[in-house]
Amino acid sequence: MVDDALTSAARALIWFAMRAFPVLPAAALVAAIGVTAENCVAHAETPVVVEGIDDEMRETLRDLLPDREQPEDLFDAERIAEEAAERAHVWLRSEGYYAATVTPEAQDNPIAARIVIAPGRRFTFAAPQVSYGDAPPSTEASNAVADALSSVSAGAPARAHVVLQAEAAAIAALQQAGYADAEAGERRIIVDHASGVVTAQFAFSPQARVRLGDATADPDDVFRHGFVDDLQNWDTGDPYTPEALAQLRRDLSATGAVTRVSTELAPPDENGLRDVVLGFEPARRNAYELGVSYSTTEGVGVQGEWTRRNVSGRADPLTVGVILAELQQSVDVELRRPHAAGRGQTIRYGASAIREHLDAYARQGASVFASVDASRRLRTATTYGASLAFDEYDDLAGGVTEALVLSGFGAVRRDTTEFTLDPRDGSITELRVEPSVSTGDETLGFVRAIAEARGYETFGRADSLTLAARIHAGWLEAVSGSVDDVPPDRRFYAGGGGSVRGYEYNSIYPLERDALGLAPGGQGALEASLEARWRFAERWGAVAFVDGGNAFDDWSDAGDLAFGVGIGIRYNLGFAPLRVDVAAPLNDDRGAEDDYALYVSLGQAF
Repeated sequence: MVDDALTSAARALIWFAMRAFPVLPAAALVAAIGVTAENCVAHAETPVVVEGIDDEMRETLRDLLPDREQPEDLFDAERIAEEAAERAHVWLRSEGYYAATVTPEAQDNPIAARIVIAPGRRFTFAAPQVSYGDAPPSTEASNAVADALSSVSAGAPARAHVVLQAEAAAIAALQQAGYADAEAGERRIIVDHASGVVTAQFAFSPQARVRLGDATADPDDVFRHGFVDDLQNWDTGDPYTPEALAQLRRDLSATGAVTRVSTELAPPDENGLRDVVLGFEPARRNAYELGVSYSTTEGVGVQGEWTRRNVSGRADPLTVGVILAELQQSVDVELRRPHAAGRGQTIRYGASAIREHLDAYARQGASVFASVDASRRLRTATTYGASLAFDEYDDLAGGVTEALVLSGFGAVRRDTTEFTLDPRDGSITELRVEPSVSTGDETLGFVRAIAEARGYETFGRADSLTLAARIHAGWLEAVSGSVDDVPPDRRFYAGGGGSVRGYEYNSIYPLERDALGLAPGGQGALEASLEARWRFAERWGAVAFVDGGNAFDDWSDAGDLAFGVGIGIRYNLGFAPLRVDVAAPLNDDRGAEDDYALYVSLGQAF
């Protein structure tokens, strides 16, 4: 396994070097990094020698031949050669070489198995022939079928898999045109050896065109009737499309209230409409989750959640969460109502009580909030909401000691990744704006703006290496009053496991504010991270990273970043990677109390 990993790394290095330095010959590159050509070429396991065809065809065929040991005698060589010849002949016909001959040979000095191929000419397709029986579809649907069969065009190589793919595409085209029950009939392939032409004859049975009725549930006593109505994404009488039913299944499945979802068309009613019956298996009403995290800078943390699903028959979960950590203790209660603000839009209501004890300040308070959140499945999503929070602060050198803050927020997010906990390709960009009014010790209005961008690119053999980058920026501005009176938890900080690893949590900010008797934290923040994530086995991986960040009161100081570097390991748990990182701070004067910091948690750092 180690040899395979080293070979993969060598190939990746050669690939990169050949593109970075195209003037160097490949052999020189191989020699320069100490990897022999033998180590970089994958050999097939079959002992059969293949002759008579070009190198590309030979390699493809050898990959298809069964793994066999070297023959020990002439009889064994004959058996292996005949087996290979039979498989080669089937493959050649599937590639359009209907006149090919394959001759098995065996020799006894030395003992060897061989097949000699004479492929002959490659047969080509004639124009496909299509029949629909007694019930042809509409002209539009017929044209869509013709487009789906375009790969089986006159003069194209007569490859078998092209016929199968075209037939499946034609059925999909009929279903897309509203013929939900469309079926493929008997297919005939006529091979004319004299002309070298293959004619594919397709037969389809479109059945009747389907118009959709209402969405119903089975069983019908799990969800409110109105909730299922809200999930319906078509108007009664609209033509059937596979996407409409697929969207219905996704919308219900995304609520978490069910473990299995299916859709089935009911028989036509008196108006010729066919209802869509949702079949599903309800999830367990109660769910429990427990998580543990640890870092040398933030200590041990335990998170627990209890969820009661489908509280009011609208697939709405009620969740109670508790966090018990060295720096933070909190209790949260949240009710979510999926699709309540439209399909893909969830309304959230919640309340929380929290206590934090950081180096910069201590806080205890409570808040209530409401928001409309877009589904994570949406590539582009808009979220907005409001909150009311009352907090008391102590352990401050100065500044506000209590604040009542009414905040609104709006966020736009663009996400092209596929897996939130371990993204490997794509990007995430997000912009969030939070206008707020604060009263208590001081009364003022202020606006926070936060922008973040992440990018992921995977390459190398078996997609073994992922480069990940993140940049994060924030700024707050007072609309009325002094920006120095913004409550400390609304100001900006850097440092910690989700920021600049190697430093104490929220320890990077203008420390002169403490000496001046001002609330801690910066008016702005800038952070950046770069990671190289290498997967060298099915479960195991390694990471090297560098983080930089700063919180400041003036943009002229934004570039004075504190840096941390480190390495880590990843273990794939199936649903998410287990992350263990060790980071070292590079700036001793920026809140780093130890020479290194250890972080253990689930999911990638970003």
